[in-house]
Amino acid sequence: MRIAVVTPYSDEPLEWLRQGHASLADQGHAVAHILVADGRPDAEVAKLADQHIVLGRRHDDGGNVARMAGGLSAASQRFDAVTFLDAADWFLPGHLAGMVTALEAAGADVATARRVLHRIDGTPVGACRQVDGLRTADPSGILLAPTAFSAIALWCLVPQPVAGDAAQSVLGYLQGRERRIVAAGPSPTLAKRVRTRAFNAGLGATPWDAWLVDGDLPDPTAVARWWRDIGPEERARQFRRIGIH
Repeated sequence: MRIAVVTPYSDEPLEWLRQGHASLADQGHAVAHILVADGRPDAEVAKLADQHIVLGRRHDDGGNVARMAGGLSAASQRFDAVTFLDAADWFLPGHLAGMVTALEAAGADVATARRVLHRIDGTPVGACRQVDGLRTADPSGILLAPTAFSAIALWCLVPQPVAGDAAQSVLGYLQGRERRIVAAGPSPTLAKRVRTRAFNAGLGATPWDAWLVDGDLPDPTAVARWWRDIGPEERARQFRRIGIH
């Protein structure tokens, strides 16, 4: 299976991107790494890429437009599957092989993976209890078969109030279109570097402190609550805006 791995980036440390790229080796399938510069191309990052896409301006949307651009490019190239890898994350050994095995065994359209949370310096904290791959998903833990490629456009179309956690809306779209989703086993295989100050409290000074952000881990269930609470009329209006009828 030929898998496209799409990584949006802007100004993340090169070391992080190198770690994510290195984790694609020996994943059990042919992988093409598509790196998408969100308005700030980097020549050293481009050297890592099998394909390098440069967006003309920075969108400051958590990589949503870049995911869409790289994902649709991969879909047009007829890859067998498309997945995503955030600039701060990496795959554990066997991640893609496990996703593909689960996808094919279930005859599914989408496979998802659970995640291990890491501090900004890369030290693991433990498995995440918020993301189960069925009701909630991580942007780096979604593998799409061609029957689910239509969801790629949703990355940049979700309403602004929930754009910061677009993966949940993408998952909801797939569920609403009755695409079959399978979680790839009980063990987490996605390494998630968490950049929030609250999560890293007590760690002490690190070389990556400039990349810390305020807040805490987003609650992935908040997106479903937002969709529910806006009411049927506003929900219908949002559906029309993003092309869901």
